[in-house]
Amino acid sequence: MNSLFGRVFLGAWLTAVVMVLAAVYITHIREFGDPSRKDRWEGPPLFEQIAHNLRIARRSGSDHFVHWLEEQPEDVRRRIYAIDRYGTEVLGRPIPQSMAPLFEALNFRNREEPGMVDKKPSIGFFVPIRGGENLRVVFIAGKSKSELLLRFILRSFWPILVLTSLASGLACYLLARYLSKPLDNLRTATRRVAAGDLSYRVTPTLGSHSRELGELAADFDSMTAQLQESMAEQRRLIKDVSHELRSPLARLQIALGIARQKNVQALDPELDKIGKAADYLEDIIGDILSLPVSGSDERTLDDVVELNSLLTALTEDLKDEAENNRVCFDMRRVETEMLVATRGSSLTAALENILRNAIKYSTEGGRISVTTGQEGDCGQIQVTDSGNGVPETELEAIFRPFYRTDEARSRESGGFGLGLAIAQRTVAQHGGSIKAFNAPGAGLSVRITLPLLDTSF
Repeated sequence: MNSLFGRVFLGAWLTAVVMVLAAVYITHIREFGDPSRKDRWEGPPLFEQIAHNLRIARRSGSDHFVHWLEEQPEDVRRRIYAIDRYGTEVLGRPIPQSMAPLFEALNFRNREEPGMVDKKPSIGFFVPIRGGENLRVVFIAGKSKSELLLRFILRSFWPILVLTSLASGLACYLLARYLSKPLDNLRTATRRVAAGDLSYRVTPTLGSHSRELGELAADFDSMTAQLQESMAEQRRLIKDVSHELRSPLARLQIALGIARQKNVQALDPELDKIGKAADYLEDIIGDILSLPVSGSDERTLDDVVELNSLLTALTEDLKDEAENNRVCFDMRRVETEMLVATRGSSLTAALENILRNAIKYSTEGGRISVTTGQEGDCGQIQVTDSGNGVPETELEAIFRPFYRTDEARSRESGGFGLGLAIAQRTVAQHGGSIKAFNAPGAGLSVRITLPLLDTSF
């Protein structure tokens, strides 16, 4: 049983059951065989018969009781012994050694005496009879302590066990729930914080518990508040840096315009590429500057893009880069139109990062498979390179910022480790998911799933 709730519940439950049963056992074991406890005696009808015949013998003589005793079954006679005033047992039987003290304690002043015979509760009577005679009778009224304990177990143990289990089970369930629920709340909080929701606080749910849990909740909230503030400062810094980049970018665009005015046709293709790169950089800076400072704010998806067309355009733009690395694209697209809500060029940048990674890590002469498909209300994009793949233990880590595998640590091959991290966050902002895995017979495969717009109306 791995859950804390289950361990607390089971441990407390078993402890409670054992304690209750032990208390019942100890309480009863002290009473077993106690001759003063008449509720421990057996055979009340037989006891009444003895008392009745002794009353008759008091008036009529001891012969009446002797006659009655002779007529009883053997098992009854073994429990009743009587001696006359001469100390002779009326049926001529030897007196058990453990019974002698009880007979000796009976006299005119002590006419009734409880005691133990062979560890069995017994009762003795002294009966004066007319004519100066007397009769002393000892009746073994119960069984031994071990026999009574066995009877208790057979008759009462199981009902006590069931009732104890039910009552203690309910109490222990409530106790275990009370102890484990705060930890469940804290686990939920850590998962939400790990998912990026730094505004979540646990004090409202844990503050009402014990002092230790309240202090833990306050420390946790203090930690998340500091993380939230640090993240906000980081975003502000990125915005400030991006804002400063606009000045040299503007000068670059001005210089590009001057170069185009010189009308050197041989440089036009190169100038077009420089202009396109500058425009792309301008779009990225604009997106960064428009990012909300608070992580709890959501970016509005106010644009629409068609995935097949976007991928076709991207593979066409990256064709020269792929040829320089001696690889080619293998595009397989569905015929249906797949429209996705987006914002600016964010989705374009994410897909371009993935395609550039595929070009970078594919072997010479390899092919990059780009496949689109539709599954339910979602569109899928899968990009598979022809490289060596990624170790299974690092498939999730490659989406962390600045993370590079051992095979890609040099700046020439590994870059800065931001491409997949940006792609993951972008896809998440679009309500989709991204996953990396090693494709059989190929290299690394990245699958992106995005919700499609409903165009049925």
